[in-house]
Amino acid sequence: MRKFSIGVDIGGTKIAAGVVSTYGEVLLKKTVATPKFSRVAILDLLQKLIEDLTDWAAKEGITLDKIGIGTAGQVDSHQGIILSGTANIKDWGNIHLKEVLSAYTELPVQVDNDVNVLTLAEKMFGAAKGYREIVCLALGTGVGGGVITNGSLVRGTWGGAAELGHITLDMNGEMCNCGLKGCLETYASGTWIAKRMQMLLEKEEGKPMEPVSSREVFRLFHEGNDLAVQVISTMIKGLSYGIVNLIHTFNPEVIVLGGGVMSDNQWIIYLVEREIRSIGLQSLVSGVKLKISSLDADSGIVGAAML
Repeated sequence: MRKFSIGVDIGGTKIAAGVVSTYGEVLLKKTVATPKFSRVAILDLLQKLIEDLTDWAAKEGITLDKIGIGTAGQVDSHQGIILSGTANIKDWGNIHLKEVLSAYTELPVQVDNDVNVLTLAEKMFGAAKGYREIVCLALGTGVGGGVITNGSLVRGTWGGAAELGHITLDMNGEMCNCGLKGCLETYASGTWIAKRMQMLLEKEEGKPMEPVSSREVFRLFHEGNDLAVQVISTMIKGLSYGIVNLIHTFNPEVIVLGGGVMSDNQWIIYLVEREIRSIGLQSLVSGVKLKISSLDADSGIVGAAML
């Protein structure tokens, strides 16, 4: 039986919300820019989006059964509380989001981390469909992770499990914005690809340089620029060791790589796969499948609706 929910994807640049069926069909979607100035503005906007979607569903004779929210940050998924947010959204922490949203809707509300939501969508409709032991990495501005074992999301004590971007690869490495050194994020995120390139340029030129984008670094890599080749080679090596750590920890059937870095550079997966086969325990790494996310831009709201 086909049922319908509202899925909401809260990101640093945009908020997307839609009415979604249990088959992953998006019947109506609304996308707006994320307010930068206050949490109150974001909460007011969420209320307006949900009201608009609820009103539309009622006019269409569609009965909604719940609201699912995926958001950046560390989320207590049991209580629906955003414990700490992201630097891209001002004051987005210590928010009882489930309680706030439940106050003006009669529908049950579920809140979870955005990459947990993406992992769920991959399992149900994407590259991990048909698998029960799954690791998902989203490589973008940062690195997020999600894990499914025995068919269920791994959430830990309160929902903070699978902070895979902040496993440490080098305790003497670069300082991550989380306060640790040498995190996977400092190797595999777009932010750090660009930052490492800038550091090498400044070292070579002996003066401050204009910031570069990760996209520009990849372009220079393909042109054979020595510094860009060094940066991307370091990125691939770090990502490979991070993935081997995850394979050794979770023994998954499949690892799905998504996010902007991977979607723009899908060729990376072949180099990473070759690397992990050579450095990991063969009994663990030999049978693991590496896949690129097959979902489109609606995956956040679809995954949220599936919560």
